[in-house]
Amino acid sequence: MDNIYHQDNVRAVSIAAVDEMTQFIRGIYYRAVPFICVTVFVWILLAAIGIELYHYLLVPFYVLLIFAFLTMVVLHCIPQTAICTPCNWILACFVVAMTTLGGAQSATGLGTLPLVLAVFGVTLIVLILNFSGAMCPQDFLPGGVFSTLLMIFLLIALIALGIVQLCTGNQKVLDAFISILFIMVIIAIPIQAQFNHGRLDAIELVPQQHLVVCALTVYLHTVMFFSCICYFIKVEEKKAATAPSTTSEYY
Repeated sequence: MDNIYHQDNVRAVSIAAVDEMTQFIRGIYYRAVPFICVTVFVWILLAAIGIELYHYLLVPFYVLLIFAFLTMVVLHCIPQTAICTPCNWILACFVVAMTTLGGAQSATGLGTLPLVLAVFGVTLIVLILNFSGAMCPQDFLPGGVFSTLLMIFLLIALIALGIVQLCTGNQKVLDAFISILFIMVIIAIPIQAQFNHGRLDAIELVPQQHLVVCALTVYLHTVMFFSCICYFIKVEEKKAATAPSTTSEYY
């Protein structure tokens, strides 16, 4: 009888742990998806209307993105802000608002159709990357020492290029900046997916503390990925528009 009771208790604890983890994972995406939809919808709407939002901002767009970054730092470094309601929701909405306003420039100048196609393409790729992080064998996924060192190196290069670009306004530097950011996001999405699904044993997962932070991280990764794709599309369109005509003229 004691063994039966012991087995029942173990089973109950296991079920409770699974349920808590399942609720945590669902909670992440239940929060992240609406955030993503709001930002993308606003960007598509602005592009369709033809409003260049950065003309109406009181500060440069990157200042708003810095505010969003600093808010994420607060949520990471002060756990109480991520747990306390409504403080966590206020900060989360602030991050979404700053990202939406500051990043709207990435979709400016694109037609509605390219944007919609970009949304579908990005959605598919992000889903694949998240699924890979959640389900694929970890031997084939980033997240080890090499990936960490690579991300640190890329981050240093990103910061350096960002400073140079702000000082010089050089287009090639901006191209390099966006390319490095794109690579970092591709690496980061599977790593974050592993953490979201409790697969990174090196980092302790505290659902109550990490729920809002993880949801915002999924949101930011997706939005940054979408912004990079929009930038690449605009670069290609610009190249196509400025390419010399190959049509021969006969006199």
